[in-house]
Amino acid sequence: MERSILEIKGLKTVFYTDDGVVTAVDGVDIKVRAGETVGIVGESGSGKSVTSLSAMRLTPGKVEGAIHFNGQDIMRLSEEEMREIRGNEMAMIFQEPMTSLNPVFTIGDQIGEAVRIHLKYDKGKARERSIEMLRLVGIPRAEQIVDEYPHRLSGGMRQRVMIAMAMACNPKLLIADEPTTALDVTIQAQILDLMRELKTTKGTAILFITHDLGVVAEMCDRVVVMYNGKVVEESDVVTLFTNPQHPYTRGLMKSMPTLESAEKRLYSIKGSVPSPGAPQIGCSFAPRCEYAMDICKIEPPRLEEIGADHVSRCWLHSSEGRWNGHESAVN
Repeated sequence: MERSILEIKGLKTVFYTDDGVVTAVDGVDIKVRAGETVGIVGESGSGKSVTSLSAMRLTPGKVEGAIHFNGQDIMRLSEEEMREIRGNEMAMIFQEPMTSLNPVFTIGDQIGEAVRIHLKYDKGKARERSIEMLRLVGIPRAEQIVDEYPHRLSGGMRQRVMIAMAMACNPKLLIADEPTTALDVTIQAQILDLMRELKTTKGTAILFITHDLGVVAEMCDRVVVMYNGKVVEESDVVTLFTNPQHPYTRGLMKSMPTLESAEKRLYSIKGSVPSPGAPQIGCSFAPRCEYAMDICKIEPPRLEEIGADHVSRCWLHSSEGRWNGHESAVN
């Protein structure tokens, strides 16, 4: 595997609110190599989107830690220097197309802006590139749609416009935050194929944030599982699906519908993700965990290496709480 295109170490993102300090991301380490697709999964509120926005330096919160992109420490770059990188070498497909597109500019203006600034295209060539990208993401009548305003498009078409904008400059790193949520399955498959093609032909690395474990299995090389702002498990995609080790990851896997479970009630993890800013003692997943031990309620666990490139944040994997009689239940 090639060198790292994105390396995040000790990322901590804090928001100061009227209700107090909220730590949305707490000590996250993520590495994405060139040409690799890394998935981030977890429930809403686990810190996935804030992690990606922090990597782009687009969050209003206070960000601490180290973020290296293509060998550069981007925490030390000025905002002007970051604008040279965003949309060009590092691009993001945002989660909310309804609010991410500017309502007073045409679709062509918004896609063409990046290629005019970064690729130095003139207005005519930028329009041609905009039409090309609209066709690639499956938008019909691209020559007409390029002159439309966002309010004239459906939610799914706006999502495809966002994907076209992010891919227009052939970035080295594409951060995709729930990119296929608003799309029907046919267009979703087309978009995923387009991302794979970008990865294969251009060597683009992809940080893929999603709730859809089926998409993760299809797209990703490695997977990072997040819960309450922390990484709780990380491994290659095959290992994660065949041998998940953290109780939270196992819960996510059990909640996936299968042909065998079609007539049964789907499994769900009891409880909910802790409220942002709520005080935490011990393991934050302990109140929802069927394997919780006394130590889980007192002291937070560390990430433990449990195999080649496989880590889990659970006392079951530590010398202090070695399975504690749960080995058969977890393995």
